[in-house]
Amino acid sequence: MTTNNPSVQLIYAGGTFGSHGTPLSPLPADVFLPILETQLATHGYTVEILPNEIIKDSSTLTAMDFVAFYQQILHAYQLGKRQFVLITGTDSLSFLAAFLANALQDLTDISLVITGSMQPLFIPDVAEHQINPHSDAWTNLSGALDIAIAHTGVFVQFYRQTFDAKNTQKINSQIHDAFVGTPATLGGVNPSTDSQRITDKLLKLPQLLNKASHTRIQAIYALPNDADQLAYDLINLHMDTKAVILIGYGSGNLPSTPAIKTALDQLHDQKITVICTTMCAFGGVSSTYAAGAWQYAHGVIAGGEFSIAAIYGQALWLSLNDQLTASNWVADQ
Repeated sequence: MTTNNPSVQLIYAGGTFGSHGTPLSPLPADVFLPILETQLATHGYTVEILPNEIIKDSSTLTAMDFVAFYQQILHAYQLGKRQFVLITGTDSLSFLAAFLANALQDLTDISLVITGSMQPLFIPDVAEHQINPHSDAWTNLSGALDIAIAHTGVFVQFYRQTFDAKNTQKINSQIHDAFVGTPATLGGVNPSTDSQRITDKLLKLPQLLNKASHTRIQAIYALPNDADQLAYDLINLHMDTKAVILIGYGSGNLPSTPAIKTALDQLHDQKITVICTTMCAFGGVSSTYAAGAWQYAHGVIAGGEFSIAAIYGQALWLSLNDQLTASNWVADQ
């Protein structure tokens, strides 16, 4: 239990946390939030609910939604709010978290904690909205609030673990301990951000929202098909594609053919960035093997030990700001 807390801005975006019924679907905010506020007050937490119209299954979130959350946080920050908790679904939680961590990294005094749950707060098949004693929802939310109050930075809080929001990944679809990532560095509260920085960010918002509507980050998996298939996939991208996440084997290994090399050279000339990662959950990519090292001579960027979600979040933010280049890419924490 926590008492005498500063007010935390709470953004409820749906997901399993506030879902109910069979099959599960997010409860409307006007039903769910009053009950949640009562629970929070009972445990000594003071929160303000930020108005939010994006309440849906996180598998349907888009780049425009990501920018809209960023916009909400910026406007509240402009009004002097500094502590935020965002509840969302776990399917795209890591993608959203990585985007927001990149977008907010230069606001040194902000605290944003993204969380969710693997089981809903309420028992799904009981009409009276009774608290589910087997759920991880309350543990995750209370942990997120405690982090938001005590530390600055952008974090993911899940199953009693605090991760750097720039690099997490959901690796299990069933159990509470569903996420892995780079452990967060918790260092207390940082000094205030220069006010000009927030002004500059607000001025760029219309541009970001417009670009988000027609910016695509495309993923291509390496599979044991004929190598011509990979070349075909690289050539036949959507016209709005700004970056490709090339998901290879092992440490980033891929088949090497003249057609694939030509395709990568063409994308480089077209300023479409290709970032190589691995389908393995751990270890990242390296140039240890010739089977993976060849691509880096054709403009491909190594994704390091970043997860697929982390790569997407950074690539989207840089793309929206016309800054997606090898020199701006940060491949490791």
